[in-house]
Amino acid sequence: MAEINLGAIKFNWKGAYAGGTAYVVDDVVESAGSSYVCILASTGNTPPNGTYWQVMAEGGDVATTLTTQG
Repeated sequence: MAEINLGAIKFNWKGAYAGGTAYVVDDVVESAGSSYVCILASTGNTPPNGTYWQVMAEGGDVATTLTTQG
């Protein structure tokens, strides 16, 4: 039976996107208030380039998102 190392199944937070950094699959970066996970290893391909990045959590403008009712 095959064994899976569960410790190897995780995202790697890299902080703010930096154009000169080499990213690999499962690296996660922040760019323009949103977070992106790397889906294809790359260097210099800025999120949200869909060939290399997938949105993990999309940021928004709090002023337009929240309401005050009641």
